[in-house]
Amino acid sequence: MAEPITRTMGQGTINAIRDVRVDTISATFALVLPDDGFGSRLAIRIGPNITADGEEYFLVGDKVKYTLLKGPGGAFPKAQDLVKLRTLPRSV
Repeated sequence: MAEPITRTMGQGTINAIRDVRVDTISATFALVLPDDGFGSRLAIRIGPNITADGEEYFLVGDKVKYTLLKGPGGAFPKAQDLVKLRTLPRSV
């Protein structure tokens, strides 16, 4: 019987946003620096990254949460389900 996949919730800060193109396929990834001290950044696919008003939804510096999937044995973990954390508006 196969080992189960372990789901863990994590939080971090978007460190960079990059478009990656392979042949004719393009995808946008957010590079997230985890708050828990995990050694490296996580690349999480974010899709078009545009709101209905035409603004960028995810920005560098945004606090986010994500789901980290750890597979059986030594399988490389996969991060998905990136969600922006609620923040209070800055006062001027």
